[in-house]
Amino acid sequence: MNSIFAEAAELCAAGTPFVWASILSQDGSTPRSAGSRMLVLADGIVSTIGGGGMEAGVIAMARDSVLKDRKPQLMHYDMSGTEAATAGLICGGVCEVLLAYMEAAYGPVLEAAARAEADGTPAWLFYILDENPGTDLPFQLCLNVGGEKLVGSFRGNQNFMRQMLLNPIRVAIHGDMVDGVRFFAQDVGSAPRMFLFGAGHVSCEVAKIAVGCGFNVTVVDDRADFCNAERFPGCGCAVIESFERMPDFPADEASYVIIMTRGHSYDKDVLRWALGKKPFYLGMIGSRSKRDTLYRKLHEEEGFPMEQLQAVFCPIGLSIGAETPAEIAVSVMAEVIQKRRQVPGGK
Repeated sequence: MNSIFAEAAELCAAGTPFVWASILSQDGSTPRSAGSRMLVLADGIVSTIGGGGMEAGVIAMARDSVLKDRKPQLMHYDMSGTEAATAGLICGGVCEVLLAYMEAAYGPVLEAAARAEADGTPAWLFYILDENPGTDLPFQLCLNVGGEKLVGSFRGNQNFMRQMLLNPIRVAIHGDMVDGVRFFAQDVGSAPRMFLFGAGHVSCEVAKIAVGCGFNVTVVDDRADFCNAERFPGCGCAVIESFERMPDFPADEASYVIIMTRGHSYDKDVLRWALGKKPFYLGMIGSRSKRDTLYRKLHEEEGFPMEQLQAVFCPIGLSIGAETPAEIAVSVMAEVIQKRRQVPGGK
């Protein structure tokens, strides 16, 4: 999986200077939501916080100021009114963006964030800004992992150190300022898990988009020559003995399950297993006639409630007239994202 935390940790390890930029708060319509993150290097960027005039301003500040003096900056954007529109800020909302120079010492914090994201472990990233004149420590970075430990050194108010460990959600909601020191917290946003059953051409295209959208993808097939890291870069690959004897993959009610076994040969086996997991999103490729026949068998022969079967996204994907594997993948991931963001619509 492509993780901004992993990429940032690699840059720290390599000694490459860069600025961490993140939207701390938002009100109204903005290019991206709070928690969006971007890395700004002298000669490029990693990810985006929305593009347009706001992002251009952030990149300019990062390169002209933060990369040179290594002092954190808070940038405030009001994207309402005619003055904002003239400057290319037309969304209508307001937001606050943090820019922080990343020292090599922050590498272990970023590595721990990447692991928590990949493992689905709850984690909170803390930005600590000392705004007192003459401070020798204007920025600190710490990570709360699972409410059990803090990664990263912290120098400051010990009561707040306890709050970072015991009550990160309160800090995230309210923020804090103690003796001129500001504290911000962000959910690391543990990557959603996707289990992609079948390693064919369409699955390859789905996996590419899913990885790019931040999913932790595991591809499952019984063919090692299809299910491998070369065909599915950035994904976990699980080669099983048989779909008819499914291992107990750790899917849960927050997971995404997509069924695309070759020739639909094992769709019934995977669907049976997936229905027991009750994933957040469950989609299966195939025609309506094939779907209806499969549902009838599972209902009449195995007792699955028809209401549960009809909740499966099948035929999978939004209706966009897709034909090629790449086009089908776009329609599938559009539906997945629609479900992830809880946007009304679909079938």
